[in-house]
Amino acid sequence: MDKNILDETTRILTEFARTKFSAEVLEVKGPYQEGSNYRWRLVSNRYKEVTVVLRTKKLPFSKPSVSAMEVHGLEPTRALKPDLQDLQDLLGKAELVSLG
Repeated sequence: MDKNILDETTRILTEFARTKFSAEVLEVKGPYQEGSNYRWRLVSNRYKEVTVVLRTKKLPFSKPSVSAMEVHGLEPTRALKPDLQDLQDLLGKAELVSLG
């Protein structure tokens, strides 16, 4: 997996956390590798946890590449195109879900 994609995803999520969550974010955790996938968690004491899953696939004789991205815990929850621009666009319009 290309480390630049993981680093850029982490940067986008950290920036989103700073602007949307303000002081209520406890931390951005990840990326955690789960088999061939990667997962990030945005943990807050006021809002529902946001999880981003980056799914990869490996073709023979090549490095793993991004096949899909999913965001859970935001309104709306949906699958994304496998590129970082679609993730950034969704986060720009997303609404957080309150715990209470």
